[in-house]
Formats: sequence, structure tokens, C-alpha cells
Amino acid sequence: MATRLEPQRLRQLRDALVAKRRQLEAEVGRSALYEKGSDDDATKDLGDQANTAYTREFLFELGNGDRRLLRDVLNALRKLDEGGFGECERCGEPIGERRLDALPFARYCIECQRRQEDEHRAAS
Repeated sequence: MATRLEPQRLRQLRDALVAKRRQLEAEVGRSALYEKGSDDDATKDLGDQANTAYTREFLFELGNGDRRLLRDVLNALRKLDEGGFGECERCGEPIGERRLDALPFARYCIECQRRQEDEHRAAS
């Protein structure tokens, strides 16, 4: 059962999600453009080539995190439209309103998020 929120509150959360989506789309686009940079490594010395490779890898990893976050934001917007927004994907209980204020794209209630992180740490 999803958290029951007033229509005005849902609009505020939707606005926050749309703003975050725009920000992430811009960041993902920038990292994709850098990855496709026109730098000709053949004309650089070995140190410059290594630096460019490191920078590309670093931005690629940042881009991966942005893409995952963008996926979560788009999923939250879909749930707002189709139903299920504010419901924990693990236990089905409502996600607390304070948690949604902080992370409107949260997939789990705070307790399930802790369990998820503990399981991830134990598996590592």
C-alpha cells in the first residue's frame, strides 16, 4: 500500500523528480559527449594518452551512476502516473514521507534499504 499523499504534495514531488530527470539527462549527455571526444591519441605523448584514458574511465563510471539514478527517477515518475508511488519494492509497505522528501525516487523504505545494503556488504 503506497503512502497516501495530498495532490499538492504529489505535484511537488513530481516537480522535484522532473527537475532531477533534466539534470541527470544533461549530465549523462555530457559524459557521453566526452566519451566520444575527437582527441586524436596518436598525436599525444604516452603520459597524455594515459591521462586521457584515466579521465574517460572516471567519467564513464560517473556516467554509469547517473544512468542508474536516471533509471530510478524515471521509474518513480512512471509509478506516479500508474500507481504504486511511495510503496517499498521489497516489503510493499509505505515509504515514509520524510524519506520521499529526501529521495523522491527511493525504491525502498528505510528498513529495507538498510537490509539491502547489509546484504550487499555481506556478499562483497
